[in-house]
Amino acid sequence: MKEFKIRTKLICVKRLQKTRSEVRIEGTLSSVFENKTGLKQGDPLSPILFNLALQKVIQSIKMVPGSVKIGKEQLNILAYVDDITLIGKNKIEVRKLFVEMENIARMFGLRINQEKTKCVIVERKNNLKKNKIGHLKIKN
Repeated sequence: MKEFKIRTKLICVKRLQKTRSEVRIEGTLSSVFENKTGLKQGDPLSPILFNLALQKVIQSIKMVPGSVKIGKEQLNILAYVDDITLIGKNKIEVRKLFVEMENIARMFGLRINQEKTKCVIVERKNNLKKNKIGHLKIKN
C-alpha cells in the first residue's frame, strides 16, 4: 500500500481494529469469535483494497513480454473495473499471460472465476472462434 502512497499511519490504524463476529445458522447464533483476517462485510475499505490488489495484478501483467500493437500502443492487457482482456499474437501468448495472471492474482488473494471466463480468438480474416485455454471450460 506504500507503493500507492497510502500513509503508514492509516495502514496501522486499520490493522489495530479488532472485529468480532457471530454467525446465525438455522436460527441459532454462534458464540462470538474474533476475526483474524479480512474485513467486515460492507466495510467501505473493501472495494478500495480490491482495486489496489487488482491494479498490482494488471501492472505485473503489463511487464510480461509479448504484446500486440494497437494504434501507437503495445498492449497485452485491457481492464475496466473487474473485467480484464488479455491480448496476444497467438494462443500460446494468451495462455502464457493467463497462467501468469492467475499466479499473480493468487499472490494477492484473488482468484479468477472460471464460470465467467471466456476466450475469443479473432484472426485478421475477421473469423470469430471460441476456444479453450489451459484448463478452462468454455461454454458455447
